Amino acid sequence: MRNNQPVNDTEYVLRDEQYLISRTDSRGRIIYANPAFVHASGFSREELVGAPHNIVRHPDMPPAAFEDLWGTIQRGESWTGMVKNRRKDGGFYWVLANVTPIVERGTTVCYASVRVKPTRQQIETAEAVYASLRLGTARGTRLCGGQVKPAGVRGVLARLKRWRLTGVRSRLLAWAVLSASLFIGAAGAAIYGMHDRLSSSALAAAVALTAGGVALIFASGWGFARAIAGLLGAATDFTRQIAAGNLSTPLPGALTGDEIGELKFSLEVMRKSLVSITRDVHGGIENALQSAADIAEGNADLSAHTGRQAASLEQAAASMAQLAVTVRQNAANAQEVDAMANQASDLAKRGGNVVDEAAHAMQGIVQSSSRIAEVVGIIDGIAFQTNILALNAAVEAARAGEAGKGFAVVASEVRSLAQKSATAAREIKALIESSDARVGEGVRHVERAGASMRDIVESVQKVTRIINEIAATSTDQHAGIDTVSRSISETDSAAQGNAARVEQAAKAVANLRTDGARLRHAIEVFRVASAPAPAAALPGNPERLRRPRPLPCPGA
Repeated sequence: MRNNQPVNDTEYVLRDEQYLISRTDSRGRIIYANPAFVHASGFSREELVGAPHNIVRHPDMPPAAFEDLWGTIQRGESWTGMVKNRRKDGGFYWVLANVTPIVERGTTVCYASVRVKPTRQQIETAEAVYASLRLGTARGTRLCGGQVKPAGVRGVLARLKRWRLTGVRSRLLAWAVLSASLFIGAAGAAIYGMHDRLSSSALAAAVALTAGGVALIFASGWGFARAIAGLLGAATDFTRQIAAGNLSTPLPGALTGDEIGELKFSLEVMRKSLVSITRDVHGGIENALQSAADIAEGNADLSAHTGRQAASLEQAAASMAQLAVTVRQNAANAQEVDAMANQASDLAKRGGNVVDEAAHAMQGIVQSSSRIAEVVGIIDGIAFQTNILALNAAVEAARAGEAGKGFAVVASEVRSLAQKSATAAREIKALIESSDARVGEGVRHVERAGASMRDIVESVQKVTRIINEIAATSTDQHAGIDTVSRSISETDSAAQGNAARVEQAAKAVANLRTDGARLRHAIEVFRVASAPAPAAALPGNPERLRRPRPLPCPGA
């Protein structure tokens, strides 16, 4: 016998509405465990399914209890008794267990156990009995079908007590005995009253008839008691199979047109209704699980798309931030260039003004040169006239002879000075003409420079306007990029929120699938036919399940 250790004195008390259900195969290995049993045992479902059922056996349980259990269920009978189980942490819990063989087509395919919370008095009684059985001090008691019963003479007396008027069979037999007693009394009184008028043969016949009537009454009562007890036993076994989750085995026996047939009909309708409900629930669970799987798949795709969108938005946000920095820098540069362009425009304007002033000055020089040329012309005329006068003076001095020699020398000097003055005037005139030509050329250059400076000023002004427009556009772009960045940030926050909601939806779908799996596991406690039931097997089909005809009315 398996001895699970360690153990402690920590008791786990079941709730009133807590029902522990499990199913084992013919070798005692767990093939099904409902959540209540899993929770009470302390093991996980994976640890329980496939393990021998004695994984929860407590060392305080006597071997005689399990010998009685296996002996009872292997005979095809149900076993009901108190069981103390061990939890995984070493604690324990008491249950009132019912173990029923699941029979299909006359063969036991598995065993179903349904456990409920016992009363404290049942626990105390079981502790005392199991302790005496475990220690070998039990005298005059034995276990039979999970119930503690006396052994020996006490057992015989206890079996005789079964005939008290508490059961249906006992009451029917008591009714037969009472009827037979009344019949014997009435027949005896009649025979006694007429014995002096009856012959011996007639008296013997009367006694024989009385004995036959008594036998008939006993036989009828016994047969009726057996029929009723058989029906109740079959109904009890049938309901135990239903309670154990076996919906595949129909109620044995043919339907009749009496109350028994009505009861069988109602029980069979109940079974088939449960089969239909179980199939509908199972189909709904499968559809729900498939829908949950589809939702999970779509949610996974949505999560992937949301993740990619969030990554793209983060990348776009980073790019927009970098672009915003660039545009901000461009705007600053544009403003700086605008200031420099305004400076250049001012300088160009001042340069144009200087060129204009230079042009005016050159015009003044030209005018002065013209005036100097006029003065030089006057000097040249004076030198020419002086030269003429000197020639005339020289001629007059020559006529004067010796008296005019001094005057001739002066006239010669004057003529020489006049010639030098004329030569100088001509040179000055040539220089003035050359200077005038150069000044004219300079004026033309200055005029062209002025025109160029005006063009430069206009170009600088155009560049300034363009730079102003660029600066304004950069400012607008910066504002737009800030707006786009905020929108991207909001979209990124929304995408992250969507990702969180997708994750929540994924958790909800996972919980739905887990709950669906648990519900499917819970509905597996009911065994139905693997193939769908044909139409002839459904409730209400007259060929398969015809409602029994009502009983005829008395006197009909």
